[in-house]
Amino acid sequence: MATGEVIAALNALYQGTTLAEREQANAWLEQFQKTTQAWTTADAILGSAELGLEPKLFAAQTLRNKVISSFGELGEQGALSLRDSVVAHLRNARSGPQPLVTQLCLALADLAVQLEAWEDPFGDMTRGFLSDPQSVSCLLEFLAVLPEEALNERIMLTTELYAQRSAKLLTQRAGDLIQLLVQCLQQPDLQADAHTRVLVCFTSWLKNGEITLAMIQDTPLVELSFAALKAEDSAVFDTAVDAICGIIYETHVDRDDEPGVMQMKTAAVERQLVPQLAAVAAQMRTDALVVADGDEERMQGYCRVFTEAGEAWVSRIVVAIGVFEPLVAALADCMRFDSLDVIAMMFDFWSTLADRTMECTSSCDPARRALAAVFETIIDITLGHLKYPQSYDTNDIRGGMTAKERDEFREFRHNIGDVLKDCVRVVGQAKALSHPYAIIAAGIEGAAQQKDEAQQQKQQQQQQQQQLPWQDIEAALFALRAMGAEIDAGENEVLPKIMDMFARFPAHPKLRYAATLVIGRYTEWTYEHPQYVQFQLNYIAEGFKVREVAAASAQSLKYLCQDCAKYLAGHWADLLGFFNEVASSGTLDESDVLDFSAALAHVVSAVPEPGTAAAIESFCMPVGQELGALLQLPELGDAQKQKIALLLHRLCEFLRYVSVEDNEPAEQLLARLVAESWTLVGAALQRLAADPLVSEGAVRFVRVLVDFYVAVLRPMAPQVVEAVVQAFRQTGLGAYLWAARRIVAVAHGLAANEAASLQLVAGMVEQLSESALALFQRTPFSDVPDTTEDYFRLLERAVEAAPGYVVSLPSFGVIFQAAVAALEVNQFRAQMAVVRAWQQLLGPAKRHIVMARDRRAPLQLAAADAAAQPPLSASAPPSPRRPVRRSAAPDAYPVEQVVRLCADHGFDLAAKLVHGLMQRFDREVVSEAADVFASLAAIASDGPAVAAAQFDRPPAPTMYEWMQALLSQIPDARFPPAEKQALLAGLSENIHVREWPRLKMLIADSAAVFWRRNAARS
Repeated sequence: MATGEVIAALNALYQGTTLAEREQANAWLEQFQKTTQAWTTADAILGSAELGLEPKLFAAQTLRNKVISSFGELGEQGALSLRDSVVAHLRNARSGPQPLVTQLCLALADLAVQLEAWEDPFGDMTRGFLSDPQSVSCLLEFLAVLPEEALNERIMLTTELYAQRSAKLLTQRAGDLIQLLVQCLQQPDLQADAHTRVLVCFTSWLKNGEITLAMIQDTPLVELSFAALKAEDSAVFDTAVDAICGIIYETHVDRDDEPGVMQMKTAAVERQLVPQLAAVAAQMRTDALVVADGDEERMQGYCRVFTEAGEAWVSRIVVAIGVFEPLVAALADCMRFDSLDVIAMMFDFWSTLADRTMECTSSCDPARRALAAVFETIIDITLGHLKYPQSYDTNDIRGGMTAKERDEFREFRHNIGDVLKDCVRVVGQAKALSHPYAIIAAGIEGAAQQKDEAQQQKQQQQQQQQQLPWQDIEAALFALRAMGAEIDAGENEVLPKIMDMFARFPAHPKLRYAATLVIGRYTEWTYEHPQYVQFQLNYIAEGFKVREVAAASAQSLKYLCQDCAKYLAGHWADLLGFFNEVASSGTLDESDVLDFSAALAHVVSAVPEPGTAAAIESFCMPVGQELGALLQLPELGDAQKQKIALLLHRLCEFLRYVSVEDNEPAEQLLARLVAESWTLVGAALQRLAADPLVSEGAVRFVRVLVDFYVAVLRPMAPQVVEAVVQAFRQTGLGAYLWAARRIVAVAHGLAANEAASLQLVAGMVEQLSESALALFQRTPFSDVPDTTEDYFRLLERAVEAAPGYVVSLPSFGVIFQAAVAALEVNQFRAQMAVVRAWQQLLGPAKRHIVMARDRRAPLQLAAADAAAQPPLSASAPPSPRRPVRRSAAPDAYPVEQVVRLCADHGFDLAAKLVHGLMQRFDREVVSEAADVFASLAAIASDGPAVAAAQFDRPPAPTMYEWMQALLSQIPDARFPPAEKQALLAGLSENIHVREWPRLKMLIADSAAVFWRRNAARS
């Protein structure tokens, strides 16, 4: 009856007329596959001569899934019987469709991996199938999938059993496999595709790492792999690529290789593989001319082969360049392909080759010279790849490219720029720079000639610009930027020639944009060549007038002012006037205005006294006055709110970068302006705390205070804390929790003494917790993951900075329970924040309990655990930009309270941890969550006894009892009883000997096994 129901369901699935009918059939079949009846039904379907491919394929897949997920249902005799039945089905299917053969081989391989009673799968299958030419393909398919299934993570094996079966199935039979494959190649009566199946099987074992170079060196398998590269069939070609890459991988010389093995590998490479690859290179060049357009996969296969060889033999290349010259030439040819993905495969090779070349001693100077020529070729090739396509239209907002194409091209250009840096290292900066210089010079001369001809013919300016070779020049300018990291500030041979040409560049927006960014990249060079400062400043300023160039101008001005501030200090007033002009024009994006603000801050820092204070005031006072005027308006519209936020951002950017150390008048003025600015920020928070833009500006101001003006922050810290607390209470915006976390970062310096500082922080955390927990009571954690993340990151930082104060808060018990509930959040970053907060909450308690028990001393917080630092200086107040030093925390850590909370709520915490580890947590959270579990186990086991000074008492069985209760709630189908008992036994043992790190590993490993098993079932 079950067979008929399965057939009916399959008919409904493949031939159903409605979606609901097909979905219902699919759900029924999935549920059927989980039943014990599926074993016999699937076997019966496979043995039926009347049924077609679809039901038999389903039956084979069912058997395979059952073998993986429910092998324990069979028992040893049942598994052996199933093996015999599957072998019979495989023999009957030997001439049938390949998908059915593959599924049967997979089921048989999964049986072989798990069935210890099957002593010799390799020998049994070989004896049963090798004698019949029609059956050899089945044997090869079984042997091909065997290594893959041995590594199948869905198959649950202990480490010991896996090692035993892997050795018996693969390692001990690798030599036999090579002999078998060679024998198959020599049999003339095999099926036509036998050679391909030999190649597939060979490749599978190579990938698994069971075959060594010595096994195959004098066999026809190497020749077979290279010959298969000529196949037109893409699947055969790809398999050949895999095989050759596997062979090349085996030629790596390891540190553990014996000298004889090293010599054998080197000889095999130079005698056999390099000549073979030279022939492949010729074949690749031919294919590149004749293959169909867009056959990227074939070119990618060639590139994989040569890249694998280059990376494997890179150290040998630099000492024997004559031998490996065909390989290096082939890799250079691969760089000429148009496919960005293909080219990107070789970036790591060129970087490593450059490293090895630069490490060469004088004994390999010929190799360095030869490779320098290669890297010069790579520069020219790369310059070609950097060019925008000829179809790119700068007058079209889409530029003739889709948004996706533009993004991919930009990313590719930045990545290939690293190759140019490698080229500079090998070639030398002057030679490297000469390549883009030549292109720029030729382009400018060509543009000038075109312009003259255009004037003679009276062509329009737009036509002139369209004829300019701007793509070539722009690519060369981009290359200059990419090379910048490897060009030192003393380069005097080529860069001056390039900089002298800037005035002659055509008026093309793309060229202007690229040239402006080049100026910004070489500002350190400009510092050493101050004669260019005035021209570059004027060039950047002119760029602000061109919409497409303004962003580049703002960025480059920032760097020019940062590195050449001392040359620009005399231009301060002009720069400020220009800033006011462009900032008020509305033509710049706000991010560009902020770059300009940072540029002004750098220049102000270089203005000599007595002008520094006046310069600071000339920027800050107008901003503050405009802010104050806006905040006094009775009604604020969207435009006014946006303006307030923009002014806050500008002020923050200026205060962040201005530096006036050792200038007392300027320092005092700056401190006063910062304090006055906070008054405006506080007023903005009172009126506009819920506005996203204003809140971002206010929070950024708090960050500037914390990072650069701690001494200024100290007297007004209570007001800042109160403003942040009230803003969060009113809005619930996570940005204010983030600001509070920044304040906690300087917790030890917020008041005149450390106790007052930490009390201030603890009070802030308590008030924010009250508002946050009220929010979480109304809204589930998973509905507000960002706020959950911000709150628990704050809690983690606060407990780290002031552990005793935070744990002693009257509301800490409520916070503790909320943290337990928060473990149910389902978003990764929020999960990680909650778990790390738990690490900080329980970690100190565990350490104190372990230390107290080892010393047999009462619980107390060690000074080192309290974040000891040098005491606060009693001398004159520090600079407003210098952070205040922290002192030793005076608070005692109330371990007893943590022990009591773990006793009261530990079962709930353990339940949430176990549920999360087994099912809910992101896999990246598991390690931290297992660490929390181990800390809870230590506290629950030893905490009460140590708190009572009963150091000889054995660990309490609390955690074991909790786990026993929790595991009993998990169905045996999902967690077999034997594994539950093994986990409990390991838990008991580790608790008894107090091996908390081993307990952490036990829990993490058990969770991983549970997760994989149930992922397979689903």
